[in-house]
Amino acid sequence: MSPGLEALQRQFARLPSVRLLQGESRIEALRDRFEDGQIDAAIRKVLCDARDRIRLRPPETEADGHAETDGHAEADGHAKTDGFAPERLAERAAARLESEARSAGEVPINGSGIIFHPLVREHYAGTAAGSASRLGLTLAAYEEDGRTAGLVRDLTGAEDVLVCRSVADAFLLAVRALAGRAEVVIGRSQAGLIDAPFEDRPVSPVSLCALACATMVEAGATNKSRLSDYRSAMGNRTALIVTARPSTCALRGFTEEAAPEEIARAGAESGATVLHLAGDTTLRPVPSAPFAARSSVTDAVRSGTPLTIAAGGGLIGGPPCGLLIGTRQVIARLRAHGTWPAAQASRHVRAGFDARLAELAEGSCDLACHPAAHMLAATGEAVGARARLLCESLSEDRRLRGACDLIESQTYLTAYRLPADALPGYAVSIRPPDGDPAGLAARWLKATPPLLAECGRDRVRIDMRGVARHRIVDVARIVRSGL
Repeated sequence: MSPGLEALQRQFARLPSVRLLQGESRIEALRDRFEDGQIDAAIRKVLCDARDRIRLRPPETEADGHAETDGHAEADGHAKTDGFAPERLAERAAARLESEARSAGEVPINGSGIIFHPLVREHYAGTAAGSASRLGLTLAAYEEDGRTAGLVRDLTGAEDVLVCRSVADAFLLAVRALAGRAEVVIGRSQAGLIDAPFEDRPVSPVSLCALACATMVEAGATNKSRLSDYRSAMGNRTALIVTARPSTCALRGFTEEAAPEEIARAGAESGATVLHLAGDTTLRPVPSAPFAARSSVTDAVRSGTPLTIAAGGGLIGGPPCGLLIGTRQVIARLRAHGTWPAAQASRHVRAGFDARLAELAEGSCDLACHPAAHMLAATGEAVGARARLLCESLSEDRRLRGACDLIESQTYLTAYRLPADALPGYAVSIRPPDGDPAGLAARWLKATPPLLAECGRDRVRIDMRGVARHRIVDVARIVRSGL
């Protein structure tokens, strides 16, 4: 190991641990206002920034290659590392939390019961894109050197990745490069629309195959797509086999789907490439997620699927983009196609995605450091505690005494409200004194910050999974001012 690298590792070793910073008095003072997940995420971001600063300014070495070790150098080293002392880093983490709380003043408070609501999901995209630092923007120009691919490989086990402008562009590029005018086989039960976060409309595999001049062949029936159905649909002109997770509809009852491993083996035997259109999912499995488990990118890689398309926004938490993740050979074919330069995401989006990958690499759970972590990672008990705090605050107003109720509720990932995407929680139901719930909800939406709520026949419901703990005070103020 070179002396310079040894000195760099010594600098990294001097950084305090997350657990040590959690015990700092400056951090402890924030626990009444912020939840543990928010505090831990801020600490990890500060430590990540500190490592980047050390990498940008590594310890100087003498001409013979040995690191400086005299007394003056040590004194200078202590002066340089004072900024990395636990109390300094804790102060930076606290400042980050305070800054995020202030910047959230104009961000709508999402009590609608829909996590990726059209009026608030742009904020999550902006949060991820804004995290692209100058370092990230510099590294984005050298993406071909393997930074993005290396991070994705560490997280999912995949060999390579391409970042496209959208999920639709990614799918269109894959069909054009891998199938051309040949046949594309897809299960009839999976030929529905795919919801892509932050895009204008859902992705239609059927329409995009027609646009690419490929011939689509459906396999199986509406409720069943067995392996034998795929084999029957495959022929000499089959170049691509597509599996998808429909996210705008749900099949219930007497259904059957072929296992991903079986389809991957069938594709390898026939010489056809298997493409899994995952849509909105996570990079790594999240068994502790409050919603039903969905196939992650890692699951697709482990099943032997050579190419997976996922949305960079949504559950992954990056900027809006489409991800092509797969084997080195398949990605090389896509990169060599003539339409790849037009489909490639902008430099800033790629930098934002790099920054998001770095955040994910620092933690063990994809949802814990998500911009919407207070909704996605919160337990039912935590949501119930928020609801009780709001009810107690509102009950102090005589106009609302007896008009507020704490009820059990379900939050959904998207407006399609699929049963598998339901998250259990609690809501505060309010009966307007004037008997006009629609008018009350409209006044809340015009407040600063806007408050989104679900309007019923005679009540307005505020879903508390979408209300972070430090914003309960704002919600109480908005509710009272709108009466």
